[in-house]
Amino acid sequence: MDFDITNIKNLQKIAEQLSTLICTEKKFFIFYLEGNLGSGKTTLVREIMSKMGWKKPVKSPTFSILEEYEFNGMKVLHADLYRLEQAKEFEFIGLEINFDDHGAFFIEWPEKIDRFNSSNEIFVKLTVTAKNRILNISSKRKRILSCIDRIKI
Repeated sequence: MDFDITNIKNLQKIAEQLSTLICTEKKFFIFYLEGNLGSGKTTLVREIMSKMGWKKPVKSPTFSILEEYEFNGMKVLHADLYRLEQAKEFEFIGLEINFDDHGAFFIEWPEKIDRFNSSNEIFVKLTVTAKNRILNISSKRKRILSCIDRIKI
């Protein structure tokens, strides 16, 4: 489903709905965030985390590759894989993901690694045109799709 997020308020509405999904489902969600540099991937993560209750700044993981947060009984991981040359480099980070955790893993530049094939995957593509910013969001899971369908902009 496509959403025009040129107006930041629209992005905030989407972030609120996604944060509600994460907080109420008590599952671990994987977000694959695709888009060019400056398209709004980190901004989306910041908005979702804010709506989840994170009160501190959200650092861009461009140089650190991975940032980890724990709050309100949730674990949030945020990775920016732009600088990786090969999928094997991701393995060297030594990240252990527990899919039984409550929270989310936001992955910028997911095409650099193999997918996790989790049942709770959400695919987000951000596109910037001369006039708009478009966010496309999809999933294979019906519960996630019903959450997306409730977003009214």
